[in-house]
Formats: sequence, C-alpha cells, structure tokens
Amino acid sequence: MGFPAIYLGLPEVLTQLDDIEANTNNVEKDIAAADHNWHSRWRVYPQDITASILATAAGVANTFGPWVEVIPLNTIPFPFHVIGFCICQVSANTSYFLQIGYNTVNVDPGVNMEMGERSFRIAAAPISKQSELMKFYSQGIPANSRVMARLKTASGNPDTVNFSVVLSRHLAILDEATLWPAFPW
Repeated sequence: MGFPAIYLGLPEVLTQLDDIEANTNNVEKDIAAADHNWHSRWRVYPQDITASILATAAGVANTFGPWVEVIPLNTIPFPFHVIGFCICQVSANTSYFLQIGYNTVNVDPGVNMEMGERSFRIAAAPISKQSELMKFYSQGIPANSRVMARLKTASGNPDTVNFSVVLSRHLAILDEATLWPAFPW
C-alpha cells in the first residue's frame, strides 16, 4: 500500500512555503527601507551657514551653464539621495531651472547621470520671502560620489543662484528599478 496522494506533493509544498517565507522577509526588508526613506534624518550641505553653492546660467536663454561642484568626491561615505535644495540668493527676477547630477570620479556627470531637476520662478530679488525646501525625487547616488549642479534661466543673461542641498541616506530595496537609459528629450 502506497502513500495517499496528499503526501506525494508534500516536498513541493514545503519548498513553496520556504520560498514564501524568504519572499516575506524580503518584503519586510523593503518596507523597512521605504520607512527609512520617510523617517531618516536630513542633512544640509554645506554645513557652514555662511557658505553656499553658486551656479551660473549660460548667457543664452534656456541654455545650461557649466557644471559646478556641490559636494566633493569622497565626502559622503554611504549611498544617498539629494532630496531637495534651498535657495539662498538669486541675481535676477526670472525663471530658473536647476539640475543635479553626479559622477563616481572627479569629472562632470556623464550621460544619464542627472539625478533630479527643478524649475522655479523668482519674482523679487533679493528674495523677499523665506526660502523653503524645494523637493525633487531621484534614485540613490553611490557612496563617495561627486555631486554637481548646472543652471539655465529664461532671461538670456548669465544669472546666478546661490543654494544649499538637502540629502538623506539611501537604502536600496531588493528589486530597485534601474535608471531609464535616457529621457526622450
């Protein structure tokens, strides 16, 4: 007399249960990483309140000026996000477009290394209202990367903006989406 049919599938069922338990642990880790994203501490760079980063637009409307260093190479020893920036000062009343990028070596960001951007309009210079965090979303930047920024404006002048960045530690999830190869514009 053989085993009843229900016992013949038991090893497969146990394997499936092990897989379900492993996947549940992975989901719990991903939920913890997502929770960390919302509840981790933010840090401002530069820490010196009298210092800020100066970006300059090209002297042609809607054309990026040169990349400028925001955070030097080998400064942040863990993966991180630049989650936004604070405007300290602008040179003109115009529309601004600030882009943040990175590189893992001491050169300007390469193709598809832009990690966030934001467009904003300043109606009074000097700024007459308190500047708040201007958020943008990006994927994680590798540890020890060099962070850069570049600026363009609507005016056609070499306008400037002084700003600081706000960052947070990045905890990767298990199946994180890769960067899209390139935007269609």
